[in-house]
Amino acid sequence: MEFVVAIAAIIALIWGLILFERGGILAGCLAVMLAGCCFGAPFFSLPAGPIPLTLDRLLWVGLMAVYAIWRYRGRVESKPLGRAEIVLAAFFAVLVLSTLSHDWRWHHNQPLAHLVFFYLMPLGIYCAARECELSERTIRTVFGCLAIFGLYLAVTAVAEVHRQWWLVFPKYVTLPGDGQFFGRGRGPLLNPASCGFYQSVGLFAALLWWPRLNRPGRLALVAACGLFLLGIYSTYTRSVWLGSALGLMIVVGLWMPRAWRVPVLGGGLLLAVLVAGTQWERILAFKRDEGLSAQEAAESVKLRPILARIAWNMFCDRPMLGCGYGQYNSEHVNYVADRSTDLPLEKGRSYVQHNVFLALLTETGLVGMGLYVLLLVLWTRDAWRLWRGGLSPPWARQQGLLFLAMLGSYLVNAMFHDIALMPMGNMLLFFIAGITAGLRPATTTAPTP
Repeated sequence: MEFVVAIAAIIALIWGLILFERGGILAGCLAVMLAGCCFGAPFFSLPAGPIPLTLDRLLWVGLMAVYAIWRYRGRVESKPLGRAEIVLAAFFAVLVLSTLSHDWRWHHNQPLAHLVFFYLMPLGIYCAARECELSERTIRTVFGCLAIFGLYLAVTAVAEVHRQWWLVFPKYVTLPGDGQFFGRGRGPLLNPASCGFYQSVGLFAALLWWPRLNRPGRLALVAACGLFLLGIYSTYTRSVWLGSALGLMIVVGLWMPRAWRVPVLGGGLLLAVLVAGTQWERILAFKRDEGLSAQEAAESVKLRPILARIAWNMFCDRPMLGCGYGQYNSEHVNYVADRSTDLPLEKGRSYVQHNVFLALLTETGLVGMGLYVLLLVLWTRDAWRLWRGGLSPPWARQQGLLFLAMLGSYLVNAMFHDIALMPMGNMLLFFIAGITAGLRPATTTAPTP
């Protein structure tokens, strides 16, 4: 078996090196993300010690090798570090120290695996994307790839809900597996929240093509947006709906003339309030999963305060450094027997934390969560300056707008799910953030006519 693993790894690395050499670092980043979304562990996995090998992990190793070689030879742009990169380095130092100073071998090395797959791999993508040679052509390519991939996910989600299995690829998506989320638009990620998050970013990227299209192209874009919205609805995930709506408001609100913003956005908010006021009970209790009743779906809403109370109790015991990254599942069971509250904390025993920030707060304390929040703030500041910068070329400003819209969708989903632990969630966030950080010097250079 070790021989087969070695041969497969060599073949994947060779083809990866060819791809990266021909298409560049940015193409490599997109290839790693595509492989992770569609051809990850459910599609292909080889046992190799404590951590299985998958196609995206092999491609990531090849990408990092090419990136290191190119950086040594001066084939990538060496861009100055900003405050965001300093905070990012501090945040990852805290994560690594928090992981290694606790039982990182717990439950088959799960804390170490979480650190590598959900944070260190996205960090590598961030560094590579940040130092790519960025131009209008490359940004258009990124927008196009995100839009096409989002359309594929939308078609897959709609086909899943309507049992049109012939439209679903890869075929493992058609299998119920453990039954979790089956009956909703899960996509190849097998998670409706991740699938919806990627669809929303694809929708935002597609909308940014509007100024470049003629009338037939814009009509096709309108039709594609309708398919996007149907695919997002097919996830049957409330946080995805809210995040997509917030991202659309950011794109439309910042793009349209100021005179239109108040009536359009005000009308949209009024419509949302009317729908929420008249359909609130149905929104909370509608049937989603095939094996989940409407009553059980409504109970999932009541789970959030329970998990928040558990997180608060854990924070009070270790406020600064937390219980250790990746240790939530082993530590939170010590707090479910608390009887000082009326909340049935015992119901939270079998669940992970459903909030990115509370998860970091319990595991890395105020230090880790504070650095992560500060990182998001600095990324947002840089994207805002890129969008508002009068010296930035239009395509660079659009990249800043894409990050702002994506972050809006990310934050809403992060409040209801630990999206950092979902397949490829952080990978997309760090990829878009890396490109945006790479365009930071564009705010001080003259725009292209």
